[in-house]
Amino acid sequence: MKIRVATVEEMKKLWGYSDSPTYNYFVDGINSGNIEFWAIENCEDKKLIGELYIFWNSEVPEEANGINRAYLCAFRVEKPYQGKGLASKLMKRVLHRVKEKGFREVTIGIDNGDYERLKGMYNSWGFNELIKKQHYDYHYLDSDNNPVYFEETTDLYLNRLE
Repeated sequence: MKIRVATVEEMKKLWGYSDSPTYNYFVDGINSGNIEFWAIENCEDKKLIGELYIFWNSEVPEEANGINRAYLCAFRVEKPYQGKGLASKLMKRVLHRVKEKGFREVTIGIDNGDYERLKGMYNSWGFNELIKKQHYDYHYLDSDNNPVYFEETTDLYLNRLE
């Protein structure tokens, strides 16, 4: 397995060339340099089996401010590869990258039915400070390019990098 920065073309393929507003938002962000796309590559078949995106700036300054706080999202590892420590390796490499860029804080949201397991994982990586509960996901857009509202909140956690 190899952890590396992936290309916008690889992101397009991974997302099935969906051409949705969210897809286009991510493509534009990668092309502009505001989003960095990190992936886990299976060296045997060159398939991407994990992903994590760094936003250097966000519409929501509590997430990322373009100065000293970055935001992580769309953190996934394909099911057959879960439980092998790959998510941890990807997260540690990405946190190192955030520090390399001079950022001293990073945030991540927890928003699904697997909340307790994810909270435990994220806590182990230093995301221990709850800074906000939010209903809108500014990185998931509807057909009118507006942020999607969710009844259940996303908890935004902060990691103060050392």
